[in-house]
Amino acid sequence: ESQQEEPEAAWPEYFEPGRYEGVPNEVYHAANGISSTQVKDARVSLMYFNARHVEKTIVKERSPVLDMGNLVHALALQPENLEAEFSVEPEIPEGAFTTTATLREFIDAHNASLPALLSADDIKALLEEYNATLPSQMPLGASVDETYASYEQLPEEFQRIENGTKHTATAMKACIKEYNVTLPAPVKTSGSRDALLEQLAIINPDLVAQEAQKSSPLKVSGTKADLIQAVKSVNPAVVFADELLDAWRENTEGKVLVTRQQLSTALNIQKALLEHPTAGKLLTHPSRAVEVSYFGIDEETGLEVRVRPDLELDMGGLRIGADLKTISMWNIKQEGLRAKLHREIIDRDYHLSAAMYCETAALDQFFWIFVNKDENYHWVAIIEASTELLEL
Repeated sequence: ESQQEEPEAAWPEYFEPGRYEGVPNEVYHAANGISSTQVKDARVSLMYFNARHVEKTIVKERSPVLDMGNLVHALALQPENLEAEFSVEPEIPEGAFTTTATLREFIDAHNASLPALLSADDIKALLEEYNATLPSQMPLGASVDETYASYEQLPEEFQRIENGTKHTATAMKACIKEYNVTLPAPVKTSGSRDALLEQLAIINPDLVAQEAQKSSPLKVSGTKADLIQAVKSVNPAVVFADELLDAWRENTEGKVLVTRQQLSTALNIQKALLEHPTAGKLLTHPSRAVEVSYFGIDEETGLEVRVRPDLELDMGGLRIGADLKTISMWNIKQEGLRAKLHREIIDRDYHLSAAMYCETAALDQFFWIFVNKDENYHWVAIIEASTELLEL
């Protein structure tokens, strides 16, 4: 039997020097070649580099906790890929139940719309009214005279003592008892509502049947979960905010969770970037390309290298690259901001990355687009990588 050929891999196991578009993050980070991040780690210490990249005893795992920089990066550079990486908190639709108070409000309104059930007092009154229509039992009497008076009131068929015979109390009471047994027994008028309903069914089964057709009111006490189940019992399609948010937090796809507030902040940052006269043109230029991967050989060392600038574009033969950086500098005075950003570039070795970008990706100019991420204070600053910086 001929064996089925395995499908070719979408990406090579070894990347030859060159330019590659659309390489997935996981493929790029596992590919051959030293990245600028690895060079930066070596500059921390060779021990750290060895632990992280050789022995891999230091593992930096992707966290589901939002990094605002990553979200802004996606919105500014690749908004079309936002849903693939991030899971945005669902909007709560109008009319959804959000609090215990809204649940209770629904339950109260539902209960008020139901036909009223007979209360225990209502049922008791009906039973007492029925009992009042029944003929009273004849008293046995506490004396012979009282007993004789009751005996005389019996229907003739129960006056069984022959005339001329002595009317003893015992004989008369026997006749009275015989008569009383034939009388309908009164129904009980005490007990729970259910017990009273059982008595009412004896004398008015139709009314009890009608009562059984009525919907019982929902319980208004218990935990929030109890109230949710009560509402679901009469409206299974109802939307609960808690359930929507719980499903979102379960995050079965392992995406980065983004709250509505975080998204709002990121969208404001995106707006500030796009409205900036220079940053906006770079980020929306028709010839721009984002996250393009380059592989090459360092001429001085012969080492394989790889780089991935955030943004590149060709303007009349001039190749320009840029990296987008979110930063928190709300308390830096405006006149000292540029110097502070230059210090940030040196401290974080951004200039090293830029030098590798320019050499490996053949860029003529390189810029950093800084944007402040502090709430409602999103200034934008653009710094060019000077020759002096690139040579450091």
